[in-house]
Amino acid sequence: MHKLPLIIVILTLAGAMASPAAAEDRFFLRIGAGASDVSLKNLDAELQLQGNAKVAAGYSFAVSLGRTFAEDYWSLEAHFAAMFFPGFDYTCPSDSFPGKMRHFSYALVLQRHFRPEGKYFKPTLGAGIGYGVTNLISGGGKLNAPEALITGRVESSITSTIDLSLECTYYAGLQTKQFSSPHLENYEGDAVYDSAGNILSDRYRSLDLRLGIRVWLRQMGPQ
Repeated sequence: MHKLPLIIVILTLAGAMASPAAAEDRFFLRIGAGASDVSLKNLDAELQLQGNAKVAAGYSFAVSLGRTFAEDYWSLEAHFAAMFFPGFDYTCPSDSFPGKMRHFSYALVLQRHFRPEGKYFKPTLGAGIGYGVTNLISGGGKLNAPEALITGRVESSITSTIDLSLECTYYAGLQTKQFSSPHLENYEGDAVYDSAGNILSDRYRSLDLRLGIRVWLRQMGPQ
């Protein structure tokens, strides 16, 4: 089910890219990597109750395919991000497993580019909507929810086709959902249970800092 939002994002972006374009409009590919500071309040509280530390900060990787419009002042991007966090032990009377948390974000992002004609200082602000999937263990313990993001970025051209960028992105789940999966074995039902015997629910949030590049793929429209 979590693949459906990604399909919608890709189809929406493809439709936007297929529309008539001005000479200035361009395709680009964006790639970035860095750190992710996650916040899952209920999970962290449960781990502390079990005598464990909360989930530590991890690594973040992101890739976007986009197209500019309005003379490069705006862009629309199909965005995918993956976050990987250090392992932890989840052990309580109701449930026990080695945690290996991962998060995957699929979104459509609208960006406003300031000073697109600049070379060394090109700030950008953006916002997006999509879907997030959080796994507590490999292939299981999944939390699926709609997700929003806001992002800020500063870019600097290093060649005619490559920009270097530093970005900060905040991801926020829009619903509190239960951790559940048919692949996770528990005492009763297919869900993660807390120390009180209740199904663990939470809402994903993270602040990601990434260094990356934007590669201009080709000029659109008449040359």
